[in-house]
Amino acid sequence: VPSNLVLLLADELDHGRRMLETMGDELALDTQVVTEHGLALQAVDIVGQMIGHIANVVRAEDRTAAVDRIGMCELKAKLGAAA
Repeated sequence: VPSNLVLLLADELDHGRRMLETMGDELALDTQVVTEHGLALQAVDIVGQMIGHIANVVRAEDRTAAVDRIGMCELKAKLGAAA
């Protein structure tokens, strides 16, 4: 069972993910920003997804199973080697 600290860390990762998501959504409303910084906005989205997956692994009782549920192949491979 994850400790209180570990659960708090996972919650903070989720909070950071939500902040990135909100920022990305707001920036995506501006056509000029999307035109000039589309790749950067995609990177923000990918980082948010990674943080969400990591938070799920951190809080999981069975971290190996949590890694197996990750849909991002590269992250899953990196974490799977350590799990």
